[in-house]
Amino acid sequence: MAIYFVVMRLGSGSWDYTISELGKLKFWVAPLILGFGIQVGLFSYLRNCQKTGGNMVTGATATSATTSSVAMLACCAHHLTDILPFLGLVAAATFLATYQEWFLGLGILSNLAGIFVMVRQVRRMR
Repeated sequence: MAIYFVVMRLGSGSWDYTISELGKLKFWVAPLILGFGIQVGLFSYLRNCQKTGGNMVTGATATSATTSSVAMLACCAHHLTDILPFLGLVAAATFLATYQEWFLGLGILSNLAGIFVMVRQVRRMR
């Protein structure tokens, strides 16, 4: 949530706009934040088990971490539309704005995939 507020505040220059956008996107942002939080909890649990001698496959953990990162990038990618026109990247800004919901959906799917991979890893450890 802090990342959302920082990116939006810097990109828009206005707290009112930041909060307004959060209200518009709440049904997209809430699952992203929840999914990311679940992934962080599962990752911490798996890392703790590894430190205490549990058998953990590092490839699965790396996949989960990558999936989580992709989800966060997809979540924040549409915020670049505020900055890209100033960099001369109007076409990229238009593309990101047009497909904003697709990026958010991709982020949610990536979160679900990451959670699935980590839950499967937790089950293997038991």
